[in-house]
Amino acid sequence: MFKAVTEFFRPKATRTLHYAHLKNNTHPTWYKDSGLRKNVWHCVGFYFAVFYLGFDASLMNGLQAIPQWEEYFNYPSGNTLGLISASLFLPAIVTPFAASWINGLWGRKWCLAVGSVLLILGAFLNAFAKNIGTFIGGRVIIGAAGPFGKITGIALLQELAHPRLRPYVATAYYSNYYVGQIVAAWFCYGTLSWPDTEWRWRAPCLFQAFAPAVVLVHLLFVPESPRWLIDHDRSEEALKVLADEHANGDLNDELVRYEFDEICQALQLKKESNNAKYSDFLKTPGNRRRLLVLVTMGTGSNWVGNGIIAYYLSPALKLVGITSSSAIAGINGGMAIWSLMWAYAGAMSAERLGRRTLWITGTVGMCVAYTIITGLSGSFAENPSHGVGIAVVPTMYLFKTFYCISWSPLPFAYGAEILPYNLRLKGLSIELSVQSVALAFNQWVNPVALEAIAWKYYIVYIAVIAMYLVLILFFFPETRNMTIEEVSVLFDTGRKGDAAAATSKFHNNKSKMEDMLDDGDDADKEPTVSQVERA
Repeated sequence: MFKAVTEFFRPKATRTLHYAHLKNNTHPTWYKDSGLRKNVWHCVGFYFAVFYLGFDASLMNGLQAIPQWEEYFNYPSGNTLGLISASLFLPAIVTPFAASWINGLWGRKWCLAVGSVLLILGAFLNAFAKNIGTFIGGRVIIGAAGPFGKITGIALLQELAHPRLRPYVATAYYSNYYVGQIVAAWFCYGTLSWPDTEWRWRAPCLFQAFAPAVVLVHLLFVPESPRWLIDHDRSEEALKVLADEHANGDLNDELVRYEFDEICQALQLKKESNNAKYSDFLKTPGNRRRLLVLVTMGTGSNWVGNGIIAYYLSPALKLVGITSSSAIAGINGGMAIWSLMWAYAGAMSAERLGRRTLWITGTVGMCVAYTIITGLSGSFAENPSHGVGIAVVPTMYLFKTFYCISWSPLPFAYGAEILPYNLRLKGLSIELSVQSVALAFNQWVNPVALEAIAWKYYIVYIAVIAMYLVLILFFFPETRNMTIEEVSVLFDTGRKGDAAAATSKFHNNKSKMEDMLDDGDDADKEPTVSQVERA
């Protein structure tokens, strides 16, 4: 894990990247270059856009342990408690599509701002709720607002990041779910020592406003997406953004010129982007493969068994005789920290080891771990043994290790890079909407199934994990060492994709477009670098 984390800090500026021959006005080591430090800061600020989801996951568990919250809302249970939990995810089934529309019309920054304001409003409603209806209403607003930041943050991050750093900062994006989880878990734990007051539960709810407030402030310092600017006839601004973010302001930098021309040509080839529809995902074999991968990631991120460990750890542990509240709390808190460590390790390894390698390794490991958990739980049910019950705990940690190196950091980063610009936000909206359906489903079905068939329910997940492994083996291509524009055509080169063919296909299309611009009237076309310079 140490090697994986330090990979981000190694001094080599070039590896096997096809653009390594291009001169770039930056230091080979990013943290020794003021421009790249600024670029990393701009990207890392978007991590707060997913902080809220992890915070809420621990918040609901924490609130149920605070007597003042239970008493204030008349000890909610059953359907009421289920509604409180699911209310965060149900509106997120629809709002990703509204976020996609705002992104296309007003830009990435405005969409993030709208989502952040709504998140702050929801946090205040939660914190100052006078009844259960107001509390649920606040969670509905938070759930509706979340997708505005969740999908826009990763899209803008992917489009601003220096190509040398993009694989690392992008795959680390969703890992910050666990930062929110850790903060909420220990915040709620800390309030138990406060005086007997309603602020034991109101303060953690109010703290939900922290992350979106940070995002709002951050937006004052970051530029708009250069791809969005070019797509909206603001090419000179886009060139300046690329130069500032990737070359310390050098407009004539070879890498910047290459990127700018690449984006212009990609958008020219996708000129129909203004008329892009969700139905486009069904029109070509490449788009249908993209849709399959998006749905696989959206459902799989919650249906590979992690839902039980993340949201219903307590009943799962009670099945093997671990009933102490302090023991369960300790296991939960420790698992959050453990998960964060391995999620970052996976994120930092994505470019060196490859996305596909992490997908396969993580999913195989999860299947093995779940099989062991099932066997131990079944053995305990037949012959209760303290040793067998304790053995389940490290196996759960093992499962989280494999989940966190793959299914935690990859889904949204991988989803953003496999989609062409014209379908990027629409595709991420589909993925997040599907994920929200899967989450809502988990919130209701898992506790019912655990109560009905206990440990035998785990067998279902073993079969489901195996199914996802087959899908990964046949439909998830490798994307490392490629620019985001080249990755966007990868799915058009065969079922599993071919990196060399994708690179060749993109640049052949680019050459054809350049010939067309040279031969025809290009007055209404997106300008290349040379055209901007002439202007």
